Amino acid sequence: MVDAQNQETIIANLESTPAKSRISSRSAWKWAANFVEGTGLDFSNEINTVLSQRLKISSLILFVSFFVLYVKDLFFGGAKFGVMETPVQIFHFLALAVNGIVALRLCTNCSHLNRHLRIVEVLIFGCSTIFFLVVTYGIVVLSASRGFLYPVETPWLILIFIYALFIPNSWQRAFMVTLTMGLAPIAVMGVSYVMVPDFREIIHQSQNRGILVQSSMAMMMAVVVATWGVWTIRSLRAAAFEAKKLGQYRLKRLLGRGGMGEVHLAEHTLLKRPCAIKLIRPEMAVKAETLKRFEREVQATAQLTHWNTIEIYDYGMAEDGTFYYVMEYLPGLNIDQIVAEHGPMPASRAIHFLKQTCDALSEAHAKGLVHRDIKPANIFAAKRGGTYDVGKLLDFGLVRSDDIEFDAKLTQEGRITGTPLYMSPEQATGDDSDARSDIYSLGGVAYYLLTGEPPFQETKPVKLILAHVQTIPPKPSTIRADVPEDLEEIVMKCLSKDPKDRYQSVDELREALVATADNGIWNRQKATDWWQSNGCPKRRFLEECILHGKELPESNFAEAGFSEKTNVMIGA
Repeated sequence: MVDAQNQETIIANLESTPAKSRISSRSAWKWAANFVEGTGLDFSNEINTVLSQRLKISSLILFVSFFVLYVKDLFFGGAKFGVMETPVQIFHFLALAVNGIVALRLCTNCSHLNRHLRIVEVLIFGCSTIFFLVVTYGIVVLSASRGFLYPVETPWLILIFIYALFIPNSWQRAFMVTLTMGLAPIAVMGVSYVMVPDFREIIHQSQNRGILVQSSMAMMMAVVVATWGVWTIRSLRAAAFEAKKLGQYRLKRLLGRGGMGEVHLAEHTLLKRPCAIKLIRPEMAVKAETLKRFEREVQATAQLTHWNTIEIYDYGMAEDGTFYYVMEYLPGLNIDQIVAEHGPMPASRAIHFLKQTCDALSEAHAKGLVHRDIKPANIFAAKRGGTYDVGKLLDFGLVRSDDIEFDAKLTQEGRITGTPLYMSPEQATGDDSDARSDIYSLGGVAYYLLTGEPPFQETKPVKLILAHVQTIPPKPSTIRADVPEDLEEIVMKCLSKDPKDRYQSVDELREALVATADNGIWNRQKATDWWQSNGCPKRRFLEECILHGKELPESNFAEAGFSEKTNVMIGA
């Protein structure tokens, strides 16, 4: 079994950085991109999203609470309210029904309720407040008739804190609502003083006056604490909202981690276009020349216009030094994942991806860009324009580090670069690499697609590097007998040790692939059938949500293949 570390890009220092290439950290800050606040997705939209979820939770909590009390009163007997018994039962059932219906409709994502969330808020808390008013009046009437005053603040305190904890609000609005709730039992006392003679008699007793004062103080303290809590929560939520914004992009979800950074699903605040943002933390790119090289290479990659190359939308640097770049979001899987999960590809499908990769590299090589990290994880099988198996070439050496550690997907100039499983002999020896180096690595990718195994399977990176320099790999047909002979010859020529013995350009390699007997057999219909049969339904559903701007369901996200360690879109 191949060691996982050998599938990752490595670096090894060969020479010191020339003095002329050094620049000051101050100059690196000069090129930092300034962020522009987007206006299409403001904080109120964020609040509405949270409000919908919290109203659902609040209505469920209130429904369950009222239901338990209703069942208790029905089967085990509850408090008797005398003349208020019937009104209490009516309003109890009303509060139970309203919260139950609202909870059900919110759980089924009722579009009508979602358009009127603040009305829903008034409905569920208004009904609960009215019910508590009737109950409070009943308790006061009943206890006064028996010569004492029963404390009534408990249900109100619960209602106040449910509102404050779950409903996102400004502190001003929260203060007005909770103050109304806090004054409600005091108002009941006032009405009782006018309407209930027994209450007027007992309220002059010192112990009952003490209970009244105690209840009033508890309610007012609850209002103050709840308002302060709402202000604190809103401030933290606003800070988190701003922290998740990069200029005109809004970070929505972590998709994966790898190498030097993190990949996030994001959305342009004005265009509502889904995209992927890779963040490279300042501690991972501490030298000014590293940041300058990132800028240069992002700009170079952004000049590539071929549809089989990942499209770069934007780049910049946050105030904390976090470098980021924005690329198109690609639904699908990289071909490393496809082979790992479903086994070797038929020759026709392998040719299909190899030709597309050649097309992408042809433009890059013409512009003087050598990829240096061609591997299955950096070739993505995407769905674009309704077509499956659209090949996308990722990561033109963007994710790199000056760290000398012999590990991870880190690539730098002046060092041994590449992935041990797929690096060319000239990369292994630290010699200059040209376009033919990418052809060697692409031959290694072809080998993997056809056999399910890389050309060499040494477990240690050093042995792998030596194998690329010294050893001829076994022919693919010795691993899988159904590998076509004409395609095998192409693969072995790509894997020649001497660059002069390989194809001299990716265009020449593509012509050889076109001339094979299996070329053209894999078509759009076959690709569609394969993805419909083998693609993860939950992943497809989530990707459709992303592409159409729908809310992402939290459940089953990990089951659909997304996690913090997922290699997504950039082969991190």
